[in-house]
Parts: sequence; structure tokens; C-alpha cells
Amino acid sequence: MNYLITFLFCFVVVYLCYSLVVIYRKKGFKKFKTSKQLEYFQKAYNINPEKINLKNFAQSLAITNAFIIATTCTVIEIFDNLILKLLVAFVILVPFMLLMYKLLGTHYKKKEGK
Repeated sequence: MNYLITFLFCFVVVYLCYSLVVIYRKKGFKKFKTSKQLEYFQKAYNINPEKINLKNFAQSLAITNAFIIATTCTVIEIFDNLILKLLVAFVILVPFMLLMYKLLGTHYKKKEGK
């Protein structure tokens, strides 16, 4: 039960922060349009930002990032040693980011074609 609370707390905090700073602020959303994350999806998955709804994409990215961070935080709570927590976080974070971004990129690539 404690891990579920940790997951939900991390997820909500990360999602709300991302939403408030990037999606709902005009200045933040303007910077998102030229961000490295959007550039990564353009290059890696050939997503054309003009063919997709960028607000929806930013929301999806916020949910994906919140899920990645919340899952990583929840898993590292199992361990007591700080060094072990850092190693496990790195081992989980990088492949999980690549996997989740691949799923998001292929989803939006299919959506772009419609």
C-alpha cells in the first residue's frame, strides 16, 4: 500500500508541475515547440508537428514522463542503500524511457497518418 501511495504522489506531482509549467503557460508551450524532446520525436520517429495536435502531444508526453519518474521512484523505494538506489534508478530509467518514448512515438506516427 505504501508503494502505491508513493507512485500516486510522484505521478501527480510530476504531472501537475509539467502541466503548469509547460502546457498551460503560453511561454512554456512556446518553448516546448522548439524543445529537444519534440526534436527527438521528429528525428527518431519522423513525426511532423504540423500534422499532430501539439497540445495533445504535450499532454501525452507529460503523462508518459510522470509514469516513468513515478515508476522509477517507486522501484527504488525497495532498496535502502543510496548507492544501490542510484544504480537501480539508472538501470531502470534509461531503458524504460526508451521503451515508453518508442510506444509514444509509434502511436503518434500512426495517428499522424490518419
